[in-house]
Amino acid sequence: MSDHIKGALRANRLPIWVLAVIIVLAVAEPWIRQAQSSRAWRDFTGQTPFVSVSVTGASVTPEGLQAMGDMVKRRCEYRGLAAYVIIGGTSYRAVVDTSGEDDLRPPGSRPPNRLRQPWGPWLIVWSAEKAIPERYELWAYHQCPREKVVQVNLFASGDWEGR
Repeated sequence: MSDHIKGALRANRLPIWVLAVIIVLAVAEPWIRQAQSSRAWRDFTGQTPFVSVSVTGASVTPEGLQAMGDMVKRRCEYRGLAAYVIIGGTSYRAVVDTSGEDDLRPPGSRPPNRLRQPWGPWLIVWSAEKAIPERYELWAYHQCPREKVVQVNLFASGDWEGR
């Protein structure tokens, strides 16, 4: 490489590095955006509305599966739940009935709290006449401050007891 080119590179080192960083960020932007929207990233950065969810009880009833447990609520306003049952690798929407908990505690959004809070009993309504599920999933919807969209996260899941 000629001395003239080496001298030009040395003289323009900062703009070249800035341009290189801009190019790398532009190329990596889709992966960065995907990582930032992942559950792992939201958990790591404290953006998930709840953490440390555990299922302390799940039992099959004639109406479906009743589940309960505890969790730590960190932030955001509760907007709803969705339940799914998995049969043969396919997810089917199910009704989730929270009236069992609503009879014990005030319904609606819980305040953030560093202590564990109980949840449930919630009933995932499913008739065994349809088919017996292998697993269930409960998804929670929350509206978080400064976010335009509702955040949806897997809240709890497990095997359908009594198979």
